[in-house]
Amino acid sequence: MRRIGLLLHLVVFTNFIYAVGIFNDNPQIQSEEQIKQLLNQAKILRDSSYDTSTDIGRKAIELAKKTDKAEIKAIAHKSQGTTFFYQGLFDSAYYHYNKAKEEFSSIDDSLNVAILNSNIGVVYRRTNKYDKALQQYLNALEIYEALNYTKGIAAAYTNIGGVYQTLGNFNKALKFYLKAKEIYFKINETQRYSRVLTNIGVIKFEQGLFEESLSYQLKALRLNEKDGMLQHKAIIQLNIGECYQKLNKPLQALEYFNKCEDIRLQLNDIWGIGKLYIKKAIVLQELGQLKDAETYFKKAETFCKKQNLSEDLSVTYLYYSGLLEKLERPEMVISYLKKYYSLTDSLQGIVRDEQLAEVTAKFESEQKKKEFELLEQRTQIQKLELGQKNAWIIVLLVVMILGVVAVLVSLRINRLRADHKIMDLRQKVLLTQMNPHFLFNSLTAIQSFILDDKNDDANNYLSRLASLVRGILENSREEFVSLRTELRTLEDYIGLQKLRFENDIAYNFEIDATLDQDEVMVPPMLAQPFIENALIHGKLRNNPEACINVKVSKTDDEESIRFSIIDNGIGIEEAKKQSKQKSHKSLATSIALDRVKIYNFKSSKKMNFEIIDLINHGETGTKVTYSIPLIT
Repeated sequence: MRRIGLLLHLVVFTNFIYAVGIFNDNPQIQSEEQIKQLLNQAKILRDSSYDTSTDIGRKAIELAKKTDKAEIKAIAHKSQGTTFFYQGLFDSAYYHYNKAKEEFSSIDDSLNVAILNSNIGVVYRRTNKYDKALQQYLNALEIYEALNYTKGIAAAYTNIGGVYQTLGNFNKALKFYLKAKEIYFKINETQRYSRVLTNIGVIKFEQGLFEESLSYQLKALRLNEKDGMLQHKAIIQLNIGECYQKLNKPLQALEYFNKCEDIRLQLNDIWGIGKLYIKKAIVLQELGQLKDAETYFKKAETFCKKQNLSEDLSVTYLYYSGLLEKLERPEMVISYLKKYYSLTDSLQGIVRDEQLAEVTAKFESEQKKKEFELLEQRTQIQKLELGQKNAWIIVLLVVMILGVVAVLVSLRINRLRADHKIMDLRQKVLLTQMNPHFLFNSLTAIQSFILDDKNDDANNYLSRLASLVRGILENSREEFVSLRTELRTLEDYIGLQKLRFENDIAYNFEIDATLDQDEVMVPPMLAQPFIENALIHGKLRNNPEACINVKVSKTDDEESIRFSIIDNGIGIEEAKKQSKQKSHKSLATSIALDRVKIYNFKSSKKMNFEIIDLINHGETGTKVTYSIPLIT
């Protein structure tokens, strides 16, 4: 009966919507309804597909502009700002929040102006501009108090407390949190009450009251289980794990860290992954699982470097050096402690700790002890051979020959290292090389959007260009990047290249579902020169059916992954003929050969690739295939 009742309800609701569509002939109202539906879709898709949510939000803004209603435009911009904020694109979030604030101000909507002040304050806080964040929160509080808006006042108290907590003023932070807690309890705001409990628990943790902190966090988790967000649940689980760790219960700590990691990866929440990896590594070290601990320290280091999380990176260096000392790797201990102090000095302006000197002295003492033992052995040998002139001469000759051989071997090794370094430098130069013509055309296209008053498109493509350039510059410093990062960079590159051509160029990525794109590591931007060749030299700009297919799969022996870049251009031989006529030479093949040479020089497992002109197989275009030994 319950299902029948639900079905009847859905039928009635559907008929109502249909009736509204039939009898409402006002196009303005129909447009507003469509905008509301789009914004609702964008909100639903934020947790599952950022790109789709962003595209829908952009359509809603375009429709809102046509209504000439400030409220509708403000709501659309506010929604888009929140979508960008969830993606970590704070500049774009700030832009849309400010646009929404301007629209609400134009119609004297004080409540929404206060809400936008709070949102902008969160953006400032995430970008470490704490003074500006605090000012925005105080502005919001002033408006909320004038309006006697209880929920807003509590939210402002929470945000102000968060700034003071970040700045280390726990007494002031706790004062504001307790005010917010009292209000949320009275108005029965379960989610927000849970968040305040979480924040109070963190302060108790900082004050060393671990049992009390755990009590607050467990209570917050119980409230979150009812109707809370997954992202907040992950934060609470991380905090509970930290409490158990301080209470010397590593197994319980690891349990909650694992739960937190599952949610972070599910949501692709980059802001918590680095710190979580550090915490897991420390617990694993406490449990004696040193190999797993080192794996997570390395993950933390790679992630924090990539995301420019300097504070978390310094913590990684410090605790990793402690693990390395247990593993008896003194050279690496010194190296990581130097990195830690260098980074700490730049962040805090404070110098030195006695630990580095102690470890260095210990290492030098061990080295001197070994050298002394070796010298003592040689002295004993020499004493035994003093009476044997012939034997002494033979030993002397052998030592001289070994010395000469050692010098020759050392020179050879240094020569190889120098050659290797030169090749690495050349690789980085080639990787950071950007086609000036491509950059000029991309910027010209963006300028065109601005002149046509298509600010969102201009902002989107400028963000993509910035993301691409930043990705190339960062990846050029890395020997390997994740497969997901490589594919995302290629997508950005192809998307921007398409701006240069009048005809649309289809592209398709076929990725083997068994490949873990976050774990599989590949050399960065190895496919890009061949895609550039296809676009430029393959004459795809003149081909109305232009298409590029990128396939990534495992080889039959599952020891390597195979990249295939297939285009339907004019083919290799025809491209060579036209290049000779224009006195132009593509660098793609030479770049690829150099990089393969570097890779094969350093690795026992070799990389292979081949380029096929499909005209020899009864088709048009070019197929480039290369295999990379599987590295995870």
